[in-house]
Amino acid sequence: MFESRVVCICGLPGIGSVGKVAADYLSNALKCSSIKPFYSHSFPSQVMVSDGLAELMHAELLRSQDKENIFVLSGDTQPLDVQGMYQLAGEILQAIESEGVTDVITLAAFVGDATAKILGSATDPESAAILHDSGIPLLRSGAIGGMNGLLAGLAPLYNMRGYCLLGTSSGADLIDIAAATNLLYAIRDLFKLDLDFSMMESILDEPDEPVPEEVDMNYC
Repeated sequence: MFESRVVCICGLPGIGSVGKVAADYLSNALKCSSIKPFYSHSFPSQVMVSDGLAELMHAELLRSQDKENIFVLSGDTQPLDVQGMYQLAGEILQAIESEGVTDVITLAAFVGDATAKILGSATDPESAAILHDSGIPLLRSGAIGGMNGLLAGLAPLYNMRGYCLLGTSSGADLIDIAAATNLLYAIRDLFKLDLDFSMMESILDEPDEPVPEEVDMNYC
């Protein structure tokens, strides 16, 4: 079904960086190129530094070179306040609507009592049925917070369908590779993509390293 539609798959940092890790991996696997950055006054007041180069925190819309009907949205962070989240979500949805996107799929984490590796939700009964028929159990109650919830929830206001796929996570890991990999398997099956997950699987096979008692995560 999704092969015939124009889809934007979104993953911004959240619990376990589950959505972001999956979106970043997908953008590399599909050979995506950047078409539009997004900035916000509500982003944290810091820059990201890589190899001595400083860059403002931002989200980024990318388009696949191999699959022209697939866009990917990833980013460094989420806005720190509710107003900033709504404003940025509106800017992103307006931009992807102008690119002809018909369906918005956000990737996030689910922390709770669930036996399924993946849960899903959608903004209309027909779309929810598509997930169910694809073997993705539906989230029956609860709330999906932050940008990963808003982008899917606001999509109908911009004439698009909204979906959210949630990878079950303990919430204990700073980066939950297992939950992100489960999301990637779901995306692969939904879009019938030929994706190589050997890199992710090799990370999962590595023995766990001892976690220091105190970890300084502050940036200057």
